[in-house]
Amino acid sequence: MAKPPRKTTLLLAATIALGLGAGAASAQPLQRARAAEARGDLRAAQIEYRNAVRAEPQNGVVRAGLAQISMELGDLDTAEREARAALENGYDAPAATALLIRVYAARGRFREILRDFPLPENPQQPAVAGQVAVGRALAHLALGERDAGRAAVAAAQRLAPNAIETHLATAGLALADNDRAASEAAIDRALAADPTRAEALLRKAAFQLERGETPAGLETLGRLLTAAPGNLAARLLRAEILLRSGEDARAKQDVDAALRVQPGSVQGVYLTAVLQARAQDWRAADETLQRLSSVLPNIPDGLLLLASVKRALNQAGQAEDAAQRYNARRPEDPRGAKLLATLQIEGNRPGDAAATLTRLVQRGAADAEAFDILGRIHAGSGRPREAVQAFQQAAQLAPADGGIQARLAAARLAAGDAAGTQRAAEESLRLAPDQAGARELMAIAALTRGDVTTAQAEWERLTPEQRRGEPAGTLEGLLKLARFDVAGARTSFEMVLRAFPDSVGARLGLARVATAQGQPEEAERLLGEVLARAPSHPEALGRLAATIAAGGPRAATARAVLERAQAAAPTEPMLAIALASSLALGRDPAKAVAVLNTEALRRPNQGVALPLARSQAHAALEQWAEAEEAARLALAEDASSIPARRQLVALLLRAGNARSAEALVQEGLRLDPANPAMQGLAISLAQQSGGLDTALVLADRLADSDAARPASLLLRGDLLLAARRPADAARAFAAMRARAESSVLAQREAASWQAAGDLPAAMAAIDRWLAGAPEDAEALNLRAQFDLQAGRNADAERRLLTVVERAPDNAVALNNLAWLMAERGGEAELGRARGMAERAYFLLPNSDTADTFGWILARGGDTQRALVLLRQAVAAQPQGQSDPAKAFRLASALRTAGERAEAVRVLEPALAGNAAFPERAQAERLLAELRAGR
Repeated sequence: MAKPPRKTTLLLAATIALGLGAGAASAQPLQRARAAEARGDLRAAQIEYRNAVRAEPQNGVVRAGLAQISMELGDLDTAEREARAALENGYDAPAATALLIRVYAARGRFREILRDFPLPENPQQPAVAGQVAVGRALAHLALGERDAGRAAVAAAQRLAPNAIETHLATAGLALADNDRAASEAAIDRALAADPTRAEALLRKAAFQLERGETPAGLETLGRLLTAAPGNLAARLLRAEILLRSGEDARAKQDVDAALRVQPGSVQGVYLTAVLQARAQDWRAADETLQRLSSVLPNIPDGLLLLASVKRALNQAGQAEDAAQRYNARRPEDPRGAKLLATLQIEGNRPGDAAATLTRLVQRGAADAEAFDILGRIHAGSGRPREAVQAFQQAAQLAPADGGIQARLAAARLAAGDAAGTQRAAEESLRLAPDQAGARELMAIAALTRGDVTTAQAEWERLTPEQRRGEPAGTLEGLLKLARFDVAGARTSFEMVLRAFPDSVGARLGLARVATAQGQPEEAERLLGEVLARAPSHPEALGRLAATIAAGGPRAATARAVLERAQAAAPTEPMLAIALASSLALGRDPAKAVAVLNTEALRRPNQGVALPLARSQAHAALEQWAEAEEAARLALAEDASSIPARRQLVALLLRAGNARSAEALVQEGLRLDPANPAMQGLAISLAQQSGGLDTALVLADRLADSDAARPASLLLRGDLLLAARRPADAARAFAAMRARAESSVLAQREAASWQAAGDLPAAMAAIDRWLAGAPEDAEALNLRAQFDLQAGRNADAERRLLTVVERAPDNAVALNNLAWLMAERGGEAELGRARGMAERAYFLLPNSDTADTFGWILARGGDTQRALVLLRQAVAAQPQGQSDPAKAFRLASALRTAGERAEAVRVLEPALAGNAAFPERAQAERLLAELRAGR
C-alpha cells in the first residue's frame, strides 16, 4: 500500500522539476539580456530577449523588454510588433500603451497615433487614458497643432497628473510655446519622480548645454549613461560636446560605443568623419563621408565638412560645389561663406569671393574673420578705401586682435590716411607689442606726413632682429630717400633685394631712386618687376599710367611694360584696366576692348571698374549697343557708382533717350540726395537739356532741400563760375554763406572774386571766415596765396607757418613756405627752407617741388644733387606747359657745374619766345655770358 504514494510523490517531483526547468530556461536569457543592457551592449541584449521570447512567448515583461531594446537599436518593425504583444500578453497597460505610442512616434506616424489611440470620454482606466492623452499631445505638437496639443496635455494632467510621461508632455508644450523656464521645470518634476529616466535626463542636459553650462550638461549625460550605457542619443550628444571642447579622445570613445550599438547610425558615422578630419586623416574622412552621400545634405554641417575635406585633398571643384550648396542652404552661417570665399580666392577669383562675403555682410551675419578676409581681398585688389571699411568692421567685432589692427593700419596707409595709419599701428602695438610690421607702419605713416624725424625715431626703436627684416630694410632706404641721400637709399634697397630677392618694397624704392637720378629706363624696368610679383600694385600702376598720360618719348616704353605685365597676368582686373586706359590714350581702343573682353574678365562680381572701362572702350569705337550693355552691368555691380551712372546717362542721351537718362539721374538723387557728384550729374543733364537757366533753377531747388545739403549750396556758384561769370558766382556763394556759413563756401567766394580780378574782395571774403576760424589751415593757405599775389611775402610766410603747423603734410604749403624762406637769402633761412623743401618733395615729388628743392640745394652749394632735381623739374613738365623760369634755374646750376653746352641748350628754347617771367632779364644775361664763354 506504500507504493502508490511513492509513485505520486515521484510524479509530483518530476512535474515540479519540469516547471523549475522551464522557468530557469526563460529566466536565464532574461538575466543575460538585462546584464548586456546594463553594460550598454544592446545587440547582445536584443539577442537574449529574443531567446527569452522564444522560451516564453506569452510573457509580457519579456516582450516589452524586446520592444524597448529594438526601438533603441532602430529596429522599429520588431519594436512595434513586440510592444503590441506586450500589451496583449498582460504587461502593465499604461506602460505598454506608452511604449507602443513611442514606437509610433519614432516612425513618424503621428496621424496614426490620433487615429489608433482615441481618448475615451469616460475612461475606466485613467492611467491608460493619461498615456493616450500624452501620446495625442505628442502627435498634435509634432503636426504643429498647438491648440489641440494644449487640450491633450490638459487631459493628461487631469487623468495622470503624476505620470512621468505627463511631465514630459507638459515640457514639450512649454517648449513649443518658447517658455523654456516652464519646460525645464516640468523636466525637473519628471526627474524628481524618476532620477534615471533617460528622456528627462537628455532634455535636462540639453537645457544646461544651451545655457553654456557645459560641465553640468556633461555630468547629467554621465548620470544618464551610468543608468543606460547603451543610450545612443546620449552617447552621441556627449561626443559632440566633447568635440567642441577639444577632447577628441573621449569623444571617440563615445562615438565607438554608439556605433557598437548601432553601426549604421548616421550621426555616429558623421562624427567619425569629424574625428578623422580633426586628426587630418583626410582620405579616411572622405571615405567615411562617401557612406553618407545620400543623407549628407540633411546633416546640419555635413556639406561644410565635405567641402573642408575635399579642399584638404586638393579637389577644388568638389570642395567649391559642396561649399556652394552649404552656403545656399544656410546663407546666414559665416562659416560657409568664409570657406566658399577662401576657395574662390584660391581659384584666383577674388571678385567672386568679395561678392560672397558682401552678401553675408548685407545679411548682417558677417563675423570678424569674414570682414578680415573681405578686407584682405579689397587690399589685394587695389581698393584701399573698401579695405579700410572692412577692417574697421573686423576691428569692432574683434577689438583685441592686434593683427587686424595692423592690417587696418596698412589699408589706411594705402588709402592715404597717415594719421589713421598711426592710430591703428599704435593700437596694434598696444595689443601685441611684438606685432610684425606695426612699428614699421608707424614709421612709414610718419614719412607719408613728411615727418622724417618721427619716422627715424620709430626705426631706431626696432630690435636688431627686426632691422634685418625686409620691412625695416626698405624703411631705412625710404628714410635716406626722404633726406635725398639718393646714393645711400640705393645701397639700402639693393641690400634688401640681395637678402629678399622677391621684395616689392625694395623694387619700388629703387624705382624712386632711379627716377630721382634721371634713369627712367631703370625705373620702368623695376616697376615691371613689381607688377610681375604684385599685378595690381597701385603705385606701380599709377606711376606707369602717369608716364603714359604725360606723353613724350617714355609713354610707349611705359605702355610696353604694362603690356608685358598684363600678358603674364591676363585675369588681373586692375592691370587690365590700366593697360586699356593707356591703349585708349594711345588711340587704340580696339586693342583696349580686346584686353577687357576676355572670358575671365567678363565674369560678374568683379566690381564697377571693369565693365565701366569696357563701356568706355566700346564707346570710343562707336559700338554703342555694347557700350550701353557694359555700362548697365557696371551700374548693376554698384548702384551708388557715379561714374557708371554718368556713363550710362551719356549713352542714353546720345541715343536720344532723354527720358530714360532723366529717370536714371532722378533715381540716383533718390538713392543719395546729398552726394555732390550725383548733384553734379543732375546739374549737367539739366544744362545739356535746357541750358544754364534750367540748370540754375535745379541748383536753387536742390539748395532749398535739407536732404541735399551741404553740397547743394555750392551748385549755383559753381555753375556761374563755369560760365565765366566769376563776380556773379562770388555773389551766389556769399548768398549761400548767409544761409549756412562754411569754410568751403568762404573759399569758393574768395576764389571767385580772385578770378574776377578783385583781389581786395577776395581777401575780405576769406578774412570774414578766418575771423571766426583763425586756425582753418585750408583757408589760411588760400589767404597766403592772395598775399603772394599782392606781393606781401611776409604776411604769406606768417600764414604758411601756421598752415604747416596745422597740416604738416600739406606739400603745397611746405613748398611755398620753403621758397619764401629761401628768397630771404640768409644762411639760417636757407637751412630751414631746405628741410621744408625736402619734406615737400618727398610728400609730392612733382615738377614744382623738385624745382624748389633743387634750387635751394643749388644756392646752398650742393650742385650735383641740385642738378638731379632741376633736370627732373624741367623734364616732368606737361607737354606744351614748359616754365622758362625752371629752365633758367637749371641752366644756372649747369653753368656752376661746368656744363655750359647743356646750359645753352636748355636756355635757348626757353627764351626763344616772348614769355614774360620775373627772371627773364637774368636768364638773357646768363645766355649771353654762356655764349661769350663766361
